[in-house]
Amino acid sequence: MVTIKGLREGLLINFGEGLWLSQLRELESKLQSNPRFFRGGRVTLNVHRLTLSPDDIRRAQTLLNQHGVTLQAVLAQDIHTVTNVIELGLPTRLSEAEAPRDSSAPGRPAKDAQALPDSTPRMPRQSQIRSTSHNSSVGADAGIAQDASRAIGQVEGSDGLLVRRRVRSGQVLRHPGHIVVLGDVNPGSQLIAGGDIVVWGKLHGSVHAGALGDTGATICALEFAPSLIRIADATRASRPGEKRTKPARPEMALIEDHEIMIVGWQAR
Repeated sequence: MVTIKGLREGLLINFGEGLWLSQLRELESKLQSNPRFFRGGRVTLNVHRLTLSPDDIRRAQTLLNQHGVTLQAVLAQDIHTVTNVIELGLPTRLSEAEAPRDSSAPGRPAKDAQALPDSTPRMPRQSQIRSTSHNSSVGADAGIAQDASRAIGQVEGSDGLLVRRRVRSGQVLRHPGHIVVLGDVNPGSQLIAGGDIVVWGKLHGSVHAGALGDTGATICALEFAPSLIRIADATRASRPGEKRTKPARPEMALIEDHEIMIVGWQAR
């Protein structure tokens, strides 16, 4: 079974003990189910005790490249696999895969786009929640690089992206962890998160929480009026011409009985 988790270095893809080609097909299915989320991302493969040949590793790299994803490292416990990874010129530790984003200012956080346009999406890598504003942008890497064993043991859900501004029409924000917006989300914009989404303002546009398959993810907003809601693989769209008949109030969306339900935020 293939599972995907968000880390500060990008995404960590864990493989099980099954046949390699079968697991690659499962990974391909996940990539195809949400291409906009993965495109432009950086991933690390954790193959555990699997014994992989150079061709096996190349197949995985080719699959990722076809979906616009960069393979930054391969973590392995089998000595033959480690040897083949090194021969292919790939890092075998996350610390080896780290590189400054802005070579012109080594040691300083590199600047990223405030909004990630759909044509050039990128997934920030962060060790803690950071913020963006009109005069600042998404922070780059920080903290001490960790080896494979420590990276695997990180607590899921510790990563988040804090955005202190309005998200305007046509803008796309995506992050493998949680997304928090202190401001309104305009119609025509998109939020895509591997975890939860919280909007301290009016939520319009398209929003997708639990994009990596987390059915326990939630979407919260002070004024809840998105045109399209997705949580994991579940989808709920606003009906054409639908109008609110009650005053705006904080609400949240979550999955109950395999369907997306919208309830009062305070009730939870």
